[in-house]
Amino acid sequence: MKLVYNIGDKPPIKKNLVYAFQQVLAIMAATLLVPMLVNLNSGSSYMSQPAALFGAGVGTLFYLFATRGKSPVFLGSSFAFISPLVGAVSCGYLGIFLGAVFAGLVYALIALIVKKTGSGWVNKLLPPVVIGPTVAL
Repeated sequence: MKLVYNIGDKPPIKKNLVYAFQQVLAIMAATLLVPMLVNLNSGSSYMSQPAALFGAGVGTLFYLFATRGKSPVFLGSSFAFISPLVGAVSCGYLGIFLGAVFAGLVYALIALIVKKTGSGWVNKLLPPVVIGPTVAL
């Protein structure tokens, strides 16, 4: 898969503004809407938007530091976790915390496997034609 821009590349300012606006919409929607939806389904306020924003900011800074800026990404809430979070809310704060820790451990395990074996199997298992529509949905 060929990327349009590499990590060190800088797109023209007009395109950069469009990309930045798109990123802000996606980040704000996920980071602010996920806690709201989880609380809506649980009937209480287990998750707060300020905590989600703070966690996303601290997680992003830690990630950028750990990768030495080689992988500039924003770590935030994901709509993929709404159902598990709603289920975890039934166990209270401990359920949410343990669910987040377990998800992080699964991500770390997959990252170690990819580091050891390479990413070729991921591209075969999940080609761009599958990932694009999935992310869009």
